[in-house]
Amino acid sequence: MLSTTSNSMQLVAAKALPALSGSSLTYNPEKNIYLTMGYTSQAGNTYFRAIRMSKRLAIFYDIGEGYFHTFLNGITLFCWDGQKAKIIAQKKWGGAEWRCFSESFAKEQSINMLKDYIASQAKMLGTHIDDRTILDYSRNMVEETMQKQLA
Repeated sequence: MLSTTSNSMQLVAAKALPALSGSSLTYNPEKNIYLTMGYTSQAGNTYFRAIRMSKRLAIFYDIGEGYFHTFLNGITLFCWDGQKAKIIAQKKWGGAEWRCFSESFAKEQSINMLKDYIASQAKMLGTHIDDRTILDYSRNMVEETMQKQLA
């Protein structure tokens, strides 16, 4: 049953998230993370995406593995807009601004990006929500993507 669930999820991910279409995916159920097939640059660095999803949010980490470090090149947050994924926030690093990858750094960046998006949406709707409430909500949403998802 787990294999069928995993295959079904991979099929849904490929159709629902256009950026993944055509990519080979592997799934690590313990960390609730999908990994795309990497490619290796002429400099010898390997680049791939790590993706976490929940029912409301998808987080794409653009990751590179070099000789000495695993680095984070960017984060893209998606929400579900009907049946399609919609980019709601994006942050990139690279060149002299690259960052070593760590789960805690990637998580905090994702939380802050989601917090900023929700705050801007509240402002656009003319609604005031205190920063602490938005931060707590954003943290819960990002943590939800890190939990095992059951079909």
